[in-house]
Amino acid sequence: MVYFLSETEQKFLTLNLRPKIRQNPVPEELRGWNWHSPPLKPYYDVKLPMYIICSQYCPTRRDVYLTIVEKVRGEENFKIRLGKAVHSAISEAITKAKKGNFDSKPPEYGNDAIDKAVKLVWDYTMSFCRTAYLKVRAEQSYASDDDVVLTSIPFLVEHRMDGTLLGCSGIIAVDCYDYMRNIVFDVKVGDFNPNFRLYTTGYALVLESLYEIPVDIGCIVSVNFGDRMSVVKDIHYIDANLRSWWIEERDRKAEIVFNETDPGRAENCRDTCMFRSVCS
Repeated sequence: MVYFLSETEQKFLTLNLRPKIRQNPVPEELRGWNWHSPPLKPYYDVKLPMYIICSQYCPTRRDVYLTIVEKVRGEENFKIRLGKAVHSAISEAITKAKKGNFDSKPPEYGNDAIDKAVKLVWDYTMSFCRTAYLKVRAEQSYASDDDVVLTSIPFLVEHRMDGTLLGCSGIIAVDCYDYMRNIVFDVKVGDFNPNFRLYTTGYALVLESLYEIPVDIGCIVSVNFGDRMSVVKDIHYIDANLRSWWIEERDRKAEIVFNETDPGRAENCRDTCMFRSVCS
C-alpha cells in the first residue's frame, strides 16, 4: 500500500537512514517547537497555505501573488482533478478499512480515466489494509478489535493541524502520519521531483510545533497510472538543509504577500500552470 513499507524499505529505514540521523541530528533551532525563535519565527505577519509555501510551479512565484493578493482562482486541469481524486480515494479507503468495511466500493467521478485510476488505487489500498489487519489479528489473538486496527493500520490520514505558529494556515491537512514509525507521508501523482520534499518538511515542522516530538523521516509517494499503476517511494531524512530551505521559501513568499509585490510573469511558464491564461 502507498503507506505500508516493503521489507526492503523497512531495512533501508532501520539499517541505513536512522543510524545516519543519529550521527547527524537536526540542530535544535530548526525544530518546530522553537517556532517562537529565529530562524523559525515568522518574519511577516502573514499566514500562508502549505501548498503555497511548498509549490514550485512558478519560477518567479507569481502564483503566490495571484492567489493570495489578487484572489485569482486558477483553472483546474485534468492532472489536478486526478490528483484530488486519488488523494480522496486513498484517505476514504483507509478510513473505511479502519471500520472493517473492506468490501466498500470506490467513488465515481464521471470521467473514465479518473474512475479507472481511483479504482486501481482503491483496490490496492484496501488489499494491503485487509492483509495487514488479518495478519495482526491472527498474531494477537487476545487483542481487542480496536487494538488490532490501531496496530495494523497505524495511519492518521488527512490529519488536520493548526500551522499558525509557523506562519501557515490555521487548517493544514497532512496526507498521512504513521504514528508507530514516526514518518510523515505526502502523495504526488506523477514522477518524483526533489522539490516535493518541501511538503514533508513543512508537515514535520508543524507536527513538531504542536506536539513537541521530533519528526525526522519523510516519504514522498509518487503514483503513476497507465495500463497499470506504479508506486515509488522516496524515504528521506528531513535534515537541516531541507528545514532551512522551507523557511527560506516561507519568508520569500510571505514577503510577496506582505508587500503586495507582483514578481512578474515567468519566461518559461509551464503548460500545466493553473494561471497560464492569466499570465498570457
